[in-house]
Amino acid sequence: MLVPLIGIAVAAVSIGVLVFLGSVLWGAVRPPLGAFLERQQFARHVARAQRGDQRLRDGDVGAALADFEAALYPHPPHSAVLARAIADHHTGLLSRLMAAADSVQGRRVRLISLAKADRLFHERAALQLRYVALRQSGSRQRLRQLEQEFRTNTRDLRTTLSALSAEIASARAVRYH
Repeated sequence: MLVPLIGIAVAAVSIGVLVFLGSVLWGAVRPPLGAFLERQQFARHVARAQRGDQRLRDGDVGAALADFEAALYPHPPHSAVLARAIADHHTGLLSRLMAAADSVQGRRVRLISLAKADRLFHERAALQLRYVALRQSGSRQRLRQLEQEFRTNTRDLRTTLSALSAEIASARAVRYH
């Protein structure tokens, strides 16, 4: 009777040790794995912008605009290095949209959504830097509030980029020669 009880106790302790070791191992693996996956996800958005570049060079403005819209990186960064890379990517994305508008309208690019997109990208860059700083040493409540601001900025940016693409496409449709 005593042997089965000792066996159950040893099994319970060994399961507890395995759970503890698993959580320690997961805690050690999670940050590098998360950073790797985040970089891969960002690389896919950069590749999408590059595909839009190629389509713009080929003269397919509509497909290029769709690629540029999809190249927006919607997630908050987890490191300052990635935050700077994302800000640079978004600056390049805005330049690409200006080039697309320029290819359609010539040298006179007058798009209201372009100015709004520029403002939203600047706000986003500031949000990203605040997010990274707060993530390292901040309150959870403030972090959740900043994530909400980030989601709002993402939604506004998607809407603005869609409107900008529509303005560029409509300018292309009205162009006479």
